[in-house]
Amino acid sequence: MMSRKLACALLLAPSALFPVAANAGFYTGDELYAVCTTERGSDAYVEKTYECIAYITGAVDAFNTTRKVNKLDSCLPADVTIGELKTVTIDYLRRNPKDRKGSASEQVFAATRKAWPCKDAKPEAKKAPVKKKAPVKKRVR
Repeated sequence: MMSRKLACALLLAPSALFPVAANAGFYTGDELYAVCTTERGSDAYVEKTYECIAYITGAVDAFNTTRKVNKLDSCLPADVTIGELKTVTIDYLRRNPKDRKGSASEQVFAATRKAWPCKDAKPEAKKAPVKKKAPVKKRVR
């Protein structure tokens, strides 16, 4: 006789084969904030800390890869640490609770852009002032 747990597992297993909508994201900002602010000393602290760091660094790597593919430099300083990325992200999430309903990756992006704004790749050239032509006077015949 099959146990109830095994029967439930067998019934639910096929649902893992159905794709999730691509725009749903893996985490919301609320979920990432909860993971990243797990209480020190709790049984889940070490696991959740690694999960937080892995998510943030993965998101930042994806942003940097996208910029590189588009022939743009990273906006982050070369000496930025993983700890700084985590701190900036948690601070941003803490200060923007309304935004946390959205995708966590969008929140990581917003946090890093706020902390380290991208400089324009090419400074906009100053345009020379346009000389106005004197109005043409019509000759009266």
